Amino acid sequence: MSRPLASRAWLAAPALALLALSGSARAGVEDIVGLGPRDTALGGSYVARPGDVAAAYSNPAGLAPGGAVKEHGGFFELTVAAVWARPFVHADRTGGGPVATPGTPDTAGALLGARFSAGQMFDLDGLDAGLALYLPAHIFRWTIAPDDDPQWAMLTDRSQVLSFDAGLAYRVTRWLSVGVGARALFDVQTVTTGSVTSVQQAKDPATGNDVLLAHTRLGTDAQVFGRITPQAGLLVTPIDAVRVGFAWRAQSYVDDWGYTRIAGVPGLGNLGYSHHFAHYFHPTELALGASWDVTRTLDVSADLTWNRWSAALSTNRNDLGAVQFGDTWTPALGARLRLGPSASVMAGYRFYRSPLDNFGGPTNLLDNDRHVTSVGGDLDLGKLVCDCLQGAKLVAAVQPTLLVSRTDTKDFRRFRSDVDWMNNAGYPGVTWGGWMLGASVGVEAKW
Repeated sequence: MSRPLASRAWLAAPALALLALSGSARAGVEDIVGLGPRDTALGGSYVARPGDVAAAYSNPAGLAPGGAVKEHGGFFELTVAAVWARPFVHADRTGGGPVATPGTPDTAGALLGARFSAGQMFDLDGLDAGLALYLPAHIFRWTIAPDDDPQWAMLTDRSQVLSFDAGLAYRVTRWLSVGVGARALFDVQTVTTGSVTSVQQAKDPATGNDVLLAHTRLGTDAQVFGRITPQAGLLVTPIDAVRVGFAWRAQSYVDDWGYTRIAGVPGLGNLGYSHHFAHYFHPTELALGASWDVTRTLDVSADLTWNRWSAALSTNRNDLGAVQFGDTWTPALGARLRLGPSASVMAGYRFYRSPLDNFGGPTNLLDNDRHVTSVGGDLDLGKLVCDCLQGAKLVAAVQPTLLVSRTDTKDFRRFRSDVDWMNNAGYPGVTWGGWMLGASVGVEAKW
């Protein structure tokens, strides 16, 4: 009886191996680096900073600045930038030795953004639009693991998926601008079908036991679907030097679903399974921000964002029970100093509180609080290089991020048995942390 059972297990291996594969989409470049070099340099403090393509995501009302800013007739602004970040992380078992985790891929891609007058054809000043398209180096990748496998929850599957932000704003009065927007991400449906073409008896080279090798023919059909989530914002400019912004962003996520069917498995018939994953979840956010032109050469800004992480599921769409995703608050600060008519320097800071806490349970989703610092600057190419580049600026930023070290000690009371407790991949405990280096460089031009 044992050999038929073993044979069936080998025959089922091709189908079971497919459980490790699922279409994983990467997203969240705004969280990892920022939406362009200026956004990066200012620490993402953009809810009350108007007049930039980053407003298409941070606060669509900022696409139509208020106060003393006057934009009559048609205009067009273009931003082209490169984005990059690399994590340097470690995970160590209590008592010594590293814990094996999946790799943390680099964030790498290009940003294409534009802000322009949408009201010119209607002879309507103050109606402006903005677009921001992020093109990652890898649009779709397959990297799903069980929740109890050690893995970097916010670094593995969040920074490399195609995303698109669009916004429309109207300057109602000198002191009030309103805006609406939409964020587009892309889901994947994957259907894999196959059949067993031949079965051969062989010797396992490692053990010398008789085994059966099954050969299969597989076919995969994948379809991509757009998922749209809304955004909205207000920008109030009570006096020319002060601005107050408010933004709402609905939750967004990248979904993957489908099924696998393997037909004609001897002794087993047809095998198959369905899958459903949520590779990237971005919570509903409410953000309040203010900016102040302290002098003609210095301006500062501050944001505070509430993130509704308590509505999240794990990547495998599991409700983790006592392992809660908790709501968080994210503060951000930014400052810019103009050094003259052709150059300025910028600096920023942002603190991300981790929404995850394992409380010593079976899961091993690794995440850290993050202290994000940034410095950058811009140069007016028209003034420094030649008149042919009038209206063009070179902008660059560097962003070091500290991943605050954390430790999770496995609590035997959270496990069904002592065997499960001691066999857990994180037993008896794990300490993890590190840092990350990000950078962005691009060109802004206006006509």
